[in-house]
Amino acid sequence: MPYRPKDIYRGRRKFKVPLNIFLFVFAFLLIGAVSLFYFLQQYAVYDDEGAHLELPFGRKEEAPQEDPAVVQPDPTFEPVDVQVIWEDPDFEDVDLGGWEDLKPIQGRFIPIAEVTGGGLEAAVNSVVTGDYNAAVLQLKDASGRLAWPSAAATAVSYGTSGVTDVSAAVAALHDAGKSAVAQISCFTDALLAQRNWTVALVKDGMSYQDGDGRSWVDPYNQTVRTYITDLAEELAGMGFDEIILADLEHPTTDSETGFTYTTQLRTSPDPVVAVCQMGRRVALALEGTGTAVSVRLNGTSLRQGLGSQTGQDIGIFWRLFARLYCPTDPSILANDMELALDKMNAGEGDVRFVPFIGIVPEVGDSYVITS
Repeated sequence: MPYRPKDIYRGRRKFKVPLNIFLFVFAFLLIGAVSLFYFLQQYAVYDDEGAHLELPFGRKEEAPQEDPAVVQPDPTFEPVDVQVIWEDPDFEDVDLGGWEDLKPIQGRFIPIAEVTGGGLEAAVNSVVTGDYNAAVLQLKDASGRLAWPSAAATAVSYGTSGVTDVSAAVAALHDAGKSAVAQISCFTDALLAQRNWTVALVKDGMSYQDGDGRSWVDPYNQTVRTYITDLAEELAGMGFDEIILADLEHPTTDSETGFTYTTQLRTSPDPVVAVCQMGRRVALALEGTGTAVSVRLNGTSLRQGLGSQTGQDIGIFWRLFARLYCPTDPSILANDMELALDKMNAGEGDVRFVPFIGIVPEVGDSYVITS
């Protein structure tokens, strides 16, 4: 009887089970090795010695590197608590000089309307051919409008520049051996206060205007101070021999309510500090340029002794500025000179005190004719 294949007994292959185990273990190890490889990559370090591993449990803590530029405190000193006290600047020792080589000035005042209205050339010619040794050009008045096309950042930003080229006037004066003097208003500036209200001096919640209708800017404001300094430096660069700071004062008021400033002050408001700091800043900025810095006094403040309110401390002004110009008239000139020279501490009064007056005065060698 023939046999059929399915009737034949075949024994089980004994090597199949070990092979399966081997393949399982190999796959497990392979997966583990790949996982370990990628895991250890975060601890791989490459340096000059090649590539190696720095495992967390084998890493040594390095001492922090000290910055040689940082001075470490002496360990023998112990920290102490201190109280910082802000005090008002002391101007008693301020003495900027700059008046030693000054000569008497006999000048003619040229108002800004004449400078910008087409009369500048004729006015300068009157100085060149007349009995004057200087022309005083008003280049910024209380309106805030500049006579010349200034490149100062604030002037450009708020459109306060003019269009008159005054460089030809400066050159003509110098060619004739005359001095060119520029006068600019400082803390009265209607245009800047209107176009940038953040710098305006505030009283009763509104931009302050005095009884004469003049708008004031904050004498503490850094934008204002930078603006004035930039203008002075620009004029010095144009060749002006002297710059007169007009309206360098703090307004006074009879009202019980005070002023609101745009700057947070560390000390109580002090007009003398505000005004003298501004004057000192300009004088230092122009130091070494050959351009003298002078100031135009408030005649009423001088005569009524209001220096502590207006900030125009005459004793400090004599140390800050080359000359002190004062609007006056023949009937009170002698009194004004006496009041100013009483606090003078250096130089010659006939050279450094200059009246703005309508006619040639009978006393003093220096003057500026305003008519």
